[in-house]
Amino acid sequence: MHYYGPIVRPQTDANSLFIEVTVGCTHNSCTFCNFYHGYPFRASPLEQIEEDLKEAQRRWPGAKNIWASGGNPYALSTARLTEIGKLFKKYFPDARVSTYARVDDLCRKSVEEMKALKELGWEDLVVGFECADDEVLKHVNKGYTEADILEGCTRLEKAGVDYRMIFLGGMAGKGKGEASAHKTAMMLNKLHPYYLYLNMVTLIPGTPLYQEMEQGLFEEEEERERLTEFITLLGEMENDIRVFAAPNTTNFSFDIDLQKDKERVVGRMKQIRDSMTDEQENLYRQRRIYQRSV
Repeated sequence: MHYYGPIVRPQTDANSLFIEVTVGCTHNSCTFCNFYHGYPFRASPLEQIEEDLKEAQRRWPGAKNIWASGGNPYALSTARLTEIGKLFKKYFPDARVSTYARVDDLCRKSVEEMKALKELGWEDLVVGFECADDEVLKHVNKGYTEADILEGCTRLEKAGVDYRMIFLGGMAGKGKGEASAHKTAMMLNKLHPYYLYLNMVTLIPGTPLYQEMEQGLFEEEEERERLTEFITLLGEMENDIRVFAAPNTTNFSFDIDLQKDKERVVGRMKQIRDSMTDEQENLYRQRRIYQRSV
């Protein structure tokens, strides 16, 4: 098996078959991210992909889920994704293919292209939209707007493609988290992803956002405010959706049916926030400091 770039995938896809189809990220300019530093974007050769699929077929012949590895493989042309999809179908005809997509990748493909790719297995996309606050998106150089998120995800829905979304709390900065979460909840209520990941941003040494913090140009949200941001987001979302949070990026862990479990989980978050001592606040912050990736 060939893996030249970092393997980044959602926690929920850990048991999928990983096939590297791209290396790096086409954008690679978000000011908080260091995932793909040193890995310029490139497509994996078709010969390499087929060689890996042959090996995987020998080792894991019954694989039903494939994670197409790379920063945002859906950025590849429809023609290229078609070729890769045919290879997936050749060796794993019943497999469901999941992968990352940036919002601008979605906006560059038509509904008809998305439908055609879905037939070849590209039927589950993970979109790291981060938030729907245009001021924040611009500040961290995401390269798109709330309107673009709505446009791209609406195309997925018209094409019948399933998709998950990743929310990244803490990017708004001190004193702005709650208002930013409100904007995001209002946008999400217009869409229909089937899964939402809750993550918290970590300021990583070497990234532009970290440098802003050192220069006094950006002030981090404290842990209580980060919790308030999540409380606001979940409390105002009306979506029938599952929500996942893991302790490697947040201060809690759950995988819930939001509308069924909202009262219980949001209530528990409020209890944690309201009872948090300064010592606990500092411990959470210190743990975050030791992280070295988003």
